[in-house]
Amino acid sequence: MPKKLKLYIGVIILLGISFVIYTFNRARFIDAYGLVFFLFLSIAAESLAIPTPNQSGGISVGFAIGFTALIVFGVPEASWLASIGIMLRIINKDGKYTHAFSTPLYKTLFNGSNIVLSSGLAGLCYEALGGIPGQLEFINILPMFGCIVVYIIVNATIMSILMTILSGDKLYKLLYTNVIWIIKDYFALAPLGIIMAIAYLNYGIVGVLLFFGPLLLARYSFKMYVDMKNMYLDTVKALCQAVEAKDPYTQGHSQRVSELSYKLGERMRLPHRSLENLKLAGMLHDIGKIGVDEHILNKPGRLTDDEYGKIKLHPAIGSKIIQEIDFLRASADIILSHHEHFDGTGYPNGKIQSEIPFEACILCVVDVYDALTSDRPYRKAMSEEEAIEIIRRESGTLFNPIVAQEFIYMLTGHKEEVEKLAG
Repeated sequence: MPKKLKLYIGVIILLGISFVIYTFNRARFIDAYGLVFFLFLSIAAESLAIPTPNQSGGISVGFAIGFTALIVFGVPEASWLASIGIMLRIINKDGKYTHAFSTPLYKTLFNGSNIVLSSGLAGLCYEALGGIPGQLEFINILPMFGCIVVYIIVNATIMSILMTILSGDKLYKLLYTNVIWIIKDYFALAPLGIIMAIAYLNYGIVGVLLFFGPLLLARYSFKMYVDMKNMYLDTVKALCQAVEAKDPYTQGHSQRVSELSYKLGERMRLPHRSLENLKLAGMLHDIGKIGVDEHILNKPGRLTDDEYGKIKLHPAIGSKIIQEIDFLRASADIILSHHEHFDGTGYPNGKIQSEIPFEACILCVVDVYDALTSDRPYRKAMSEEEAIEIIRRESGTLFNPIVAQEFIYMLTGHKEEVEKLAG
């Protein structure tokens, strides 16, 4: 384990333990049966967590249980319940059960510390804004809202820093992604937490059990959503494999183009939705080659005009295929226009300058770069320097000059390259 990672995990665990010690004198234990009951609910809820599509985390209805406990018991009891719940959870992953006794101690303590800090600071915010544990009134709306926001920020920040150390990705990117992923889910679960708090304060344990069913229904809805997301991703991968099976020289090309386009789009500060559409378009930009004869795709010599004309049909074919798939439809126009040139000499529609979608301009330059630096049936791969020289030379003709300039700077990291390009 890298020293930086060890240090970070150690700091979070130390902060978690310090928070428990600091708040220990606030513990009241006025409802021992209720605490035990909510502890079992917390363990059960965390054990039913649903892995996210990227497998970096999971969606858990445990937040609703923790939120209920914050409203009913306050800090530190609620933070302890949530922390113990996640540390003692049991997860069935690929037929294998993972629990506290089969997980490295540092992982268990890190997860527990993350939750005790997230829940604890959220609970302190709730009380600081006027919320009184055990007393639920209409004026508690602001404290509850603040509580949820603090929980999301603290939890997402701790996990994003961890993922930054592990992956090397930029913190702001991971933080944004994590917040966007969980914010809707947590605010959707919050009303159930409030309802269960009302039920418990008025009817005790029996009241909560009546609403645990809807909570499990919410968990089922989350699972359906994640399963559908995974199915979408599998569909994209299958389509990419279909293209690569027909044109082996493009193996890995779509994946590289997708990743590099996304990276360039991030540098150019595209909105999150546009980045996602660009990423999918990069994966599927050559899907239209399914409609082109294999002997043309793999021909080692120069193409005839007729053969080249058939190759030029693939953006339109690909766009038509994608338009028929609802969750990919927003990427169809990017795929249609990824061979359009800035000076209007491209295909299939001869679009010029601002008529070309900006995402397609990004995809165009990345697609050409990867094609130039890859082996093809009719030539060997060029060097990175040769490919960059071609992109520089064709800036303003084939490529959007702003996109080409940023792409070269991203590849080289040298400002002089940009200055040469700007002329």
